[in-house]
Amino acid sequence: MIKPTIIKKNYPSGFKAEIILRPGFNRRFMGIIVDFGSSDDQPVPGLAHFLEHKLFAQESGDLSLEFEKLGSDVNAFTSFNETMYYASGVKNVAPTIDLLFDLVGKPYFTDENVKKEIPIIQQELAMYQDEPDWPLGDVLMRSVYGDSNLAIDVAGTKESIASVDKKKLQKAYDDNYLAGRMSFVACGDFSDNQVKTIFRQVGHLQETLIKPGRGPQAGKKVRNKRQPKEPLVLSGGSVPLFAVCLNLKNFKKVLDSQDLAQILLEIMLESKLGSASAWYAKMRRGQLLNQPLQINVTYTRQGNYAVIMGMSPDARKVISAIKEELAPKALFAASKLPAMREFFNLQKRVWLAQTVRSLNNIAGLAVELAEESLDDEDLFENVAKMQALNFDEYCNFCASLLDKAGFYSALIEVDDADEEKDENDEEED
Repeated sequence: MIKPTIIKKNYPSGFKAEIILRPGFNRRFMGIIVDFGSSDDQPVPGLAHFLEHKLFAQESGDLSLEFEKLGSDVNAFTSFNETMYYASGVKNVAPTIDLLFDLVGKPYFTDENVKKEIPIIQQELAMYQDEPDWPLGDVLMRSVYGDSNLAIDVAGTKESIASVDKKKLQKAYDDNYLAGRMSFVACGDFSDNQVKTIFRQVGHLQETLIKPGRGPQAGKKVRNKRQPKEPLVLSGGSVPLFAVCLNLKNFKKVLDSQDLAQILLEIMLESKLGSASAWYAKMRRGQLLNQPLQINVTYTRQGNYAVIMGMSPDARKVISAIKEELAPKALFAASKLPAMREFFNLQKRVWLAQTVRSLNNIAGLAVELAEESLDDEDLFENVAKMQALNFDEYCNFCASLLDKAGFYSALIEVDDADEEKDENDEEED
């Protein structure tokens, strides 16, 4: 894989910038990422996400309209440990960069505009909560991490959102939107002269608009709750969903790269429980599953975990089967090693091919490298490590990553009335 040219610059304030050169692309991407997200310390849950919304408000109006006038698409997102603001367009690079720094560097909080935003974010949260799996994920995460921010939705709760005022917003901004916790990224086709001009422009803007320093490290490890012996049960649902959460150890104690640890664990869980596994075939034969499981591994400053979610008429049996399949003695059973080896070698090639293709998605590439700038990760080092990784090393890493993992589970029981209604609907069809 040919690594693109990446030019980096560190400013005395602590602010960082990087430009990723992708010759031949007409569109350019620019973004600013902040080392502060929903699970980090903040006056009330959801404040990082609230800030993401409110920074678009300026005394002159909604700043997104100014991006539109330049022909630039603008957006933002909040994750557990980051908030990112980004824009892309074909022309007007310098004015777009000016607007991005206005966006993150000129907060305008008033009692009126904060109060007006509360029902908008509450409505956004309600939209998520309407999803059938939301209550399941909520109760499961709280069973692992209690009432910590890691267990709460990125948007917060209805009550925490209602308690936001301009004083809390200003404090969260002042404590976290600091030069040492922010990075600028640009990706696209830029000439040598444009690169120099962008670095000069960014240097001036960050010095003018962003407060220097880093402040305290945001977020500490969350102590997980004692794991229950039985699954937590939610009643009254319309879909028989279940979910398992594996509370995992600190990835850094096993691998230098948390990204690579995440990738290896996802491959491992897919090989054991995914649609191509013998385990899944057995579940299908027993009519316990008829759709593949959703498997995701997540790492944050506050904790690392894997969530496995699915739908089954007998969720308790499936949960027990998952626990049995991931038990230390069964993890690398000799009878399953040949299939696991074949799956690992295949997924290795798939991941490497996907990584090569991702270089042509300038937005995705820029976001990935911006996040890495905060996490001390290196995509291209990980590619080399993955290419060199053999099956035995992979097994040893995964065994260490899963060692003493906590096992938490929850399920939704469907009311008999709902089941009868579904049967009647089927008969009518």
